Amino acid sequence: MVKPGPATAVIVALAGALPIIAAHAAYLLNLSSGSALAAEFICMPYLDGCVSVSRAARSGSGLTLFRWLMLPSAALLLTAWFFVRRFLGAAEVCSAQRSWVISALGMLGAVFLVLYVTALGNEDEWYQWQRRYGVILYFGGTALAQLLLVWILWPLRRALLGGLLRRPITLLTLLVGLQWALGIFSVSKRLLFENPALLDRIENVIEWWYALAMSLAFIAIAWLFRLRS
Repeated sequence: MVKPGPATAVIVALAGALPIIAAHAAYLLNLSSGSALAAEFICMPYLDGCVSVSRAARSGSGLTLFRWLMLPSAALLLTAWFFVRRFLGAAEVCSAQRSWVISALGMLGAVFLVLYVTALGNEDEWYQWQRRYGVILYFGGTALAQLLLVWILWPLRRALLGGLLRRPITLLTLLVGLQWALGIFSVSKRLLFENPALLDRIENVIEWWYALAMSLAFIAIAWLFRLRS
């Protein structure tokens, strides 16, 4: 049986950590420059929602840093989903077809992350379309792949290695559950609120928490791989 090694866990952890570092470092760099962001976009985005992740990173010197970190992150994500497929096959917890579907969805998300990052900062119509659908398919493909992974692993959390993997699987489940709860709330928020400015802030808060949970899920997967190695 092929097991994921320590290096595999490091790669998957970096696939989760780099997007977190990129978004926050780009925002802080733009804040420190004093000219990349207007005063209205300066806040604690997880609570106030004055700025979206894209707005925080798509201008100034922060944009360059964001691209430098996110493009390698996309490559790491592609590799991470390959390792997920290999892990599922080695653990014999699902069919080869299911593991292929999960990894293919995740890899699709990584490919569209490249489109999103390369279009960020450009304002013509083609790049706006590329940026919009790039981020939708990046989030959508990744979130769906993570959900299917949880669907397979959750019933087996006590059986795998005598329950040793229960904690990372539980953490992964909580993070994926948070993503989908935020997604449902995002869809339904217009039924609860009418103020456009408030809706924008709520959308921004959801985006920051959603992106954080999705990235942390890869660190939970890395933890799972490390215990399995």
